[in-house]
Amino acid sequence: MAIKIKHSKAFDEGIATLIDEIKLAIQWSRPSILLAVHTSKRGQDRAMDTLALKIQKQNQQIVHIQIENETNILSLFQKQVDFSKSVFFITGLGEKQVVYSSFNLHREFFVEQSIRAIFWLTEAESINLPRFAPDFWAFRHRVVEFAPGRVSKNRV
Repeated sequence: MAIKIKHSKAFDEGIATLIDEIKLAIQWSRPSILLAVHTSKRGQDRAMDTLALKIQKQNQQIVHIQIENETNILSLFQKQVDFSKSVFFITGLGEKQVVYSSFNLHREFFVEQSIRAIFWLTEAESINLPRFAPDFWAFRHRVVEFAPGRVSKNRV
């Protein structure tokens, strides 16, 4: 029998907010640009795993995109993926201003293609995004901040 870890209320609310937004985007065939901010990589990974299971129950595939130092953002999205059946998990924006500028330049692509994307951001990335990509920042639909360092000690 697997041990199930209870999550904090903030974690559960963050996941619920993200899945509700994705469900509405699927239902109405509309884009959804969501930002999920975490203070730790471990918390981010846990949230991605939890949300991926819920999204897959909506008959959607998860497409992971690691940006790193990529400057041609569109090439990462044009890999024979059915956008209507995909939710993108985007990580690794990093510190380079050119990455943010690329999102700024191609912001309409997300809306025109009805992209459903969750940007999993660190605190530093969440500060850089509106600073270096203000137009893209204006296109976002929701920002969810997961409570820092609040791991539940309750186990069932």
